[in-house]
Amino acid sequence: MKLEFLEGIYGEKDYLSPAYINLTNPKYIEIDSAYYTTLIITNYFREQADLILKSIIDTNINLNISIFYEKQDTYKTIRDLTYHIGNVGVDLKESNQNRQDIDLAAFTYNDAKYIRKEMQVNNEELYFLYIYITIFSNDIKELEYLLNKIEGILQGKGMQTKRAYFRQEQAFLTSLPIMENSIDLKMAAKRNVLTSGLVATYPFISSAIFDEEGIFIGTNIYNNSLVFIDRYNTSKYKNANICIFGTSGAGKSFYTKLLVLRNRLLGIEQYIIDPDREYGNLCSNLGGTLLKIGASSTSYINIFDIRKESMEEEGNRVFSK
Repeated sequence: MKLEFLEGIYGEKDYLSPAYINLTNPKYIEIDSAYYTTLIITNYFREQADLILKSIIDTNINLNISIFYEKQDTYKTIRDLTYHIGNVGVDLKESNQNRQDIDLAAFTYNDAKYIRKEMQVNNEELYFLYIYITIFSNDIKELEYLLNKIEGILQGKGMQTKRAYFRQEQAFLTSLPIMENSIDLKMAAKRNVLTSGLVATYPFISSAIFDEEGIFIGTNIYNNSLVFIDRYNTSKYKNANICIFGTSGAGKSFYTKLLVLRNRLLGIEQYIIDPDREYGNLCSNLGGTLLKIGASSTSYINIFDIRKESMEEEGNRVFSK
């Protein structure tokens, strides 16, 4: 009996789908031998002088950051705040509770008045903010180390965090490009913030320098990211000039010679002024022309040599006729 298969059973979704997902551990989720765990930012200082995510983005740790903003209706918010301020104000005047409850009520009262004033006077708008940080690694011990490191950095910046135990699946979905923010996480992650406070959550702050057609220059000393620069990209840079600074022994001469070799491979014409005679062997090995200029040398520069084209900005006028 001859069987014919007209179509395969392995589709495009199978290429994207993981081989297995393990959800049995409440502390992390395992997908294709990689472990993922999520931190929920529950609170941070209202008055932020710096970008709150900059400190963890610059660590170069494997992580995904998900930020959700929910804009609130201004009229309804002011109405609810006014109602809340009135009720809490009455409770503060007639309260017979302990001192801790009074202090908490007074804090919420002043906070509500501050938000209402900013919305009415300074035209601020209120948002609900949700921030999730998903950390992943191929080793469980390394994952725990990275998790503790991120927690320490965030707490040092005045942010309170909570681990998404027993909610790892919902937390992982927040890091996917499907705009999924589960109700199970919202109550823990919700933080009200005004328009001016949203600036502190700006995420696109990586200091990586990368040109698609660039060559490898080195590593960034701040986050160890690779630096690729295409100096001859006229659409991005005005010219290809560079200046190299560094302490003695830092590698300035080595890097300069490396650039000379690369330019030679690219067929770029280059001139080197070498008063210390460092590049003689390099010039000889690359088949260059070595000119010795001095009081007793037979080589010289013709200072009356006229360029074919003018260097003036108005146009390319010819000097000689």
